Amino acid sequence: MRFRVLGCHGGESATHRASSFLIDDVVLLDAGSATRSLTVQEQIAIDHIVISHVHLDHVRDIALLCDNIIGARKQPLQVHCTDFTADALFKHILNNVIWPDFSKIPNPGDPEKRPTLQVNRFKPGATIEIGPYQIKTVLVNHTVETHALFVRDKTGTIVYSGDTGPTDLLYEEANKTEDLRAFITEVSFPNAMEGLAKVSGHLTPLMLQTELKKLKVKGQVPVLIYHLKPAFYDVVKQQIADLKDSRITILKPMDEFTF
Repeated sequence: MRFRVLGCHGGESATHRASSFLIDDVVLLDAGSATRSLTVQEQIAIDHIVISHVHLDHVRDIALLCDNIIGARKQPLQVHCTDFTADALFKHILNNVIWPDFSKIPNPGDPEKRPTLQVNRFKPGATIEIGPYQIKTVLVNHTVETHALFVRDKTGTIVYSGDTGPTDLLYEEANKTEDLRAFITEVSFPNAMEGLAKVSGHLTPLMLQTELKKLKVKGQVPVLIYHLKPAFYDVVKQQIADLKDSRITILKPMDEFTF
């Protein structure tokens, strides 16, 4: 499984990119910075987007991606999400006011003139099949309905937490995963802002340290950290280093891994 980090921050700046991860060039986990990070040809090659939750820094580039690929693909781009997420996406973004509804516009590149975008709705906690991938969704603790994504192929499973505060089910399910190859989880705010982290459904480095005590898997599975807020990036990075946890790596845009 080839895993590319397109963006891994909790916001945008000249040096920070919102969350988006690409698997084997064809499956996106969230779409915060896909268009900024990929050529148009690479964007055209994406077949599926799986959305953890509907916050803007995780879905923004669905709109821009559709604009770039209309007429260039022969099949609809498949977006997978829950009813809550889909309804919010169409109400607030693809509403023909903020942006066109690409699920209704015929794609001139498609011989059947199907739309550019097709949304596939799944129930919270469902497991979905996408080509060679099995993706189990696990509810986590955020301010809107949010799912961790357990992505499995023949080589093993990676876990992407989505945005979350302290939670238990994520770790219970991870501990059952015998072929776990990587655990990707968030940290957003510095330790001094724990109150804000709790009310907004995020983690600080010390909160992460407590959460990781729940991870009881065999061997030393890499823990890859994303979602650091740009305004606090340097202090949070240092506080994570102060944990002295050898499993931890802070992700950077355009990092690449093979799992």
